[in-house]
Amino acid sequence: MKPRKKTITRQLLDDARNYFNSKYENDETKRAFVKNYKKFIDYCRSVHDAKNKDDCKNFIQSYADHLINNSYTASTIHSYLSPVVLYHGMSLNDVKKPKRTTAHYKRGRSDNGKKQRSDNDINNPKFAKSVTLQRCLGLRRSELMRLRGGDLRYDESGKPCVYTKGKGGKVQYQRILPMDLELVRSYFEGKATGKLIFAPDEFKNKIDYHRLRSDQAKRAYNYYLEKCKTGEGREQLEEEVRLRYEKTKINSKTGKPMLLKENLTGYYYLRGENKKMAIENGLPLRYDRLCLMAVSEFHLAHHRLDVTVESYLNVK
Repeated sequence: MKPRKKTITRQLLDDARNYFNSKYENDETKRAFVKNYKKFIDYCRSVHDAKNKDDCKNFIQSYADHLINNSYTASTIHSYLSPVVLYHGMSLNDVKKPKRTTAHYKRGRSDNGKKQRSDNDINNPKFAKSVTLQRCLGLRRSELMRLRGGDLRYDESGKPCVYTKGKGGKVQYQRILPMDLELVRSYFEGKATGKLIFAPDEFKNKIDYHRLRSDQAKRAYNYYLEKCKTGEGREQLEEEVRLRYEKTKINSKTGKPMLLKENLTGYYYLRGENKKMAIENGLPLRYDRLCLMAVSEFHLAHHRLDVTVESYLNVK
């Protein structure tokens, strides 16, 4: 029997899937990119009857305009376009689109008075186990779900932490604040190495774990701010931050650690829409740079002060 020929849409998607599979190791990243690229293919086929990769490339700007006209947020448009421009050898800067502004992010922000349902109620006893640990760690939902016995470890400075793999399969050592250590330790005690800490059913909910990640970032910032009140504490923290950065931030071309060039003295000041939002919500207008970097390196693994402030601390 002669093999059934693939449709044009299926062939385009399979080619893109093979590309993303060869480029990325993390399954979540690959699935997200394939899913979003399929949206682009569906648009190109239905609106422009595009039949190959080169045809589709001609309609990337048209697709961006389509997303804008359908009132997608700047952040969503960025996510939808990322795999498209990557696969077609372009840059997001080559496409005209709205600029993402962190002041307009919705994820992890105020619930705007929406009624809590049982499956998204953070105070629901059914989900207390995962919520309680999340308040002490501030992981992403997927990272929390993957925690296993043996993941309670010590980092390069001898500080207690949990081992996990973040976005893109990036190894991450999430620090535990001293006041939370005993509680966190209780989750791992008696768990065999490799055995999941949580059962999958414990995450069948719509709880905003990212909001708890933001809350933990605030707690960590205040902890480091207190620690930096003494010169000795500040010197020690700076040494630990540099050590972590230069261990985890590797130059992709040379394979060697990158030196931390960020200025760790003085303050990071909010500006523009982010400053306006901070004033409206009674939040700080400036942050200690060293303490920000400690939060970024030890608790968020972003390596960026702007992301730390605008996406995690400047939240009501």
